Amino acid sequence: MVPPVDDPGRDEMIPLTLDLEASASILGYEPEVLLHSLERGEIRGIKLDGQWRMSVFVLAEILGTSVESLLEFLEDYFLAEKIEEVRDDEFFEPEEGRKVYESFLKEAP
Repeated sequence: MVPPVDDPGRDEMIPLTLDLEASASILGYEPEVLLHSLERGEIRGIKLDGQWRMSVFVLAEILGTSVESLLEFLEDYFLAEKIEEVRDDEFFEPEEGRKVYESFLKEAP
């Protein structure tokens, strides 16, 4: 799935277009099936740099839901992905964390 925009100094935001795999997952299709539908014009998509993407507006229309509901779902999905990424990370007590952080600072150029 396409990650939120990562721009320092700006809040992360949910993209308004999703790649083929993410769109297929949301629609419950295999990516190859969705690709053929996009190429035949059965479903509207956007082709950028040779890669198909789908608008959240089109996805919401196909799913018969509101864009707001879909964006809320995507926000929850992205949050769950981020939580999963750190699920097995090591956790430190404050003093231990400070020592690890200081060791990183010493190694930095």
